Amino acid sequence: MKEQNKNLNQAYIPTIEEMQIWYRDDLRKEALKSLKYENSKKIEEQGSFFKAFRRFEEIDDKIIFDSKKDNIYYEKYKAYVEEETANMGKKIQEIENLIQYEKFFLRFERRVNSETNNYSHYGSNSATRYRVDCIKKLGKELETLLESSPEAWEFYYKCQLIGDIENQHQQRLVNVPYVAKAKQKVIDSLDLGVPVYIVGHLGSGKTQLAIEAAVDFTIQNKIQRELEDKMEDWFCRNPHATEKDAIQKFREFNEERILYYKNILTNGSKEEIEFLQPLFISGSHNLTYEDMFVEKTLSLEHSFSEGSYSDYLNMIIGDFYEWMDEHKERLEKMTDEEQLQLKIQIWKSFSDLLVASNSAFGTEIKKIEKEILIAVKEGRPVIVDELNTIAMQNLIALNDILQRHAGSTAYITGVGPVLIKPGFGFIGTGNLSTQTVNYEGTNELNPAFKSRFVTIEYNYVPQNIMGSLEDQEFPEKNELFRIILTQLADKNGNIHIPNSKRTLEELFRFSQLCRVTQNVFMGNWKDNEVELRESVLSIRNILHVLDNWNQGEEKDLSKALWDGFISSITYPDDQNYILSQAVRFGFFSETEGWKIETKGIGEANTTYDEIRTRPYHYVRPSIETLSYLDVVHLIFGKGTTRKTLPKELMEDFKYNIGDPLPIDTKKYEKLDQQLSHLEHSKDLLEYLEDNGGEE
Repeated sequence: MKEQNKNLNQAYIPTIEEMQIWYRDDLRKEALKSLKYENSKKIEEQGSFFKAFRRFEEIDDKIIFDSKKDNIYYEKYKAYVEEETANMGKKIQEIENLIQYEKFFLRFERRVNSETNNYSHYGSNSATRYRVDCIKKLGKELETLLESSPEAWEFYYKCQLIGDIENQHQQRLVNVPYVAKAKQKVIDSLDLGVPVYIVGHLGSGKTQLAIEAAVDFTIQNKIQRELEDKMEDWFCRNPHATEKDAIQKFREFNEERILYYKNILTNGSKEEIEFLQPLFISGSHNLTYEDMFVEKTLSLEHSFSEGSYSDYLNMIIGDFYEWMDEHKERLEKMTDEEQLQLKIQIWKSFSDLLVASNSAFGTEIKKIEKEILIAVKEGRPVIVDELNTIAMQNLIALNDILQRHAGSTAYITGVGPVLIKPGFGFIGTGNLSTQTVNYEGTNELNPAFKSRFVTIEYNYVPQNIMGSLEDQEFPEKNELFRIILTQLADKNGNIHIPNSKRTLEELFRFSQLCRVTQNVFMGNWKDNEVELRESVLSIRNILHVLDNWNQGEEKDLSKALWDGFISSITYPDDQNYILSQAVRFGFFSETEGWKIETKGIGEANTTYDEIRTRPYHYVRPSIETLSYLDVVHLIFGKGTTRKTLPKELMEDFKYNIGDPLPIDTKKYEKLDQQLSHLEHSKDLLEYLEDNGGEE
């Protein structure tokens, strides 16, 4: 211990800022090691030829030795951060589990209320209000923890980043606040038994939102019912258990059920996945009433009367012997051969007569239940995509279903009264037309019909279009940039891109360009004379560009923007405007061989040869690694900063709590310079005052 204290006294004492920088460097090194491990892991299943001749680019990843980083104080700091992060993670998970428990009980209470009220409304009472207040209190507790602990903040938002990446890998929407709020609004409406109508512009993800909300709604209901049963069974076996025990058991059951359904969605059989998916109808002006409920078809049928075949056989045998007795004398006059042939013919005649009298052959009307009727009967969500393309006279047939709740009976023409099973939900989607954009084949819904829905306008995710990446005061509001970074991150949240500082700035400007095109396309632009009729950098097109860019492997972002999107625009005015905006945001620089000339309205499309002044040549910069923590700060901001050392480290660092911490050289020089300026200003003021006094 004395030797350790001696080493502490002799070692360089770094500032908090220095240790934080070293810690981030270590995370980047770990990210690089993780990348190499994953690259090696991927080839295990490949053949010997692939393994023998596989080659890698030369990377200068030598770690420069820094004596400061081989520092006992830093090692203690790093160990503390890792331990504290793990502890804060447990606290966060405990709070989140309590929130889930309270939500579970709230849904339980509301279901009981709803059944009591014949499914008309779940209502409010003292028990439900208690749970609502508990959820708010726990949310505030979590918020306070994140604001007070840097480790808690980093753990929480790392989990969000990893969740975003998992969603992206599973081809689900990245759960940015705009998406999460819209999805929750859909689920809440379905919980209330109210149909939902999602409207928005092309490529915004309306259909995907509807599908995901429907799946989440179904899984949530299944887990809720299963947890109610499991908790009841558990408590019956443990009647003396406390609520603390119940909360712990709830956590076990809940995590197991969530994992179960998660595995089904990723690795389940076709039947298991379909059971969780909503029923789906693609709307069109040709869609009829029968296409939604019951389809009647003519089928050629050949059926036989119901009954035991042995009974029919006994009947034939009885009739056959009766005939034999009646014609006994005539048969005796015949030879044996003649008798045999006659008996065979008589047997066949009886058989044919039996078949003819008990069978039917011809066309019959057959009814095939369609998606909406199936959804009502089975208690499943149904999505009608492009609802506003269906003729209004056919949509009116939905009226009775749309105004009924689960547990009640709806009348369906041609079918009769049908019980709406709990779990049923109706979601419609539709494109939103504006003065500049009109979707052919769409109709304006009848106001009376539309009033039966909760209408949710769902468009493109938010993104600030002002300022550079470094100037962003609230980075968490740049949700489009968050989606782009998620697309580039590996499963651990790390990003490997060329010249990271420049590339990140370009990606941020790309997200701003995308948002400008979205604003113009929606008609939400200050210059009313500007319009985009057909083309917009929607999420779908953004992903095309990013895939084309492929993290800068063979081309820069400008070339990928041209190849992956702009070159495919067929409407000249759209193409010319988007090109001009791309130049405004720093793409297609003249120094890199591009020359974009402004074209007037109505001029022809721009070709690649027109905008190149020389053959395209790309030299890929060195690949640099960003750790998950770098990405978290880029997406969610600086977070909770540490200004002083925690008490646990104070003793080891031999600081008194009241003593000031050392500052680094740069900060000292800056403060010293400011002090010099102040002293100079003081001398100048005194000189002016003296001169003024003499005059």
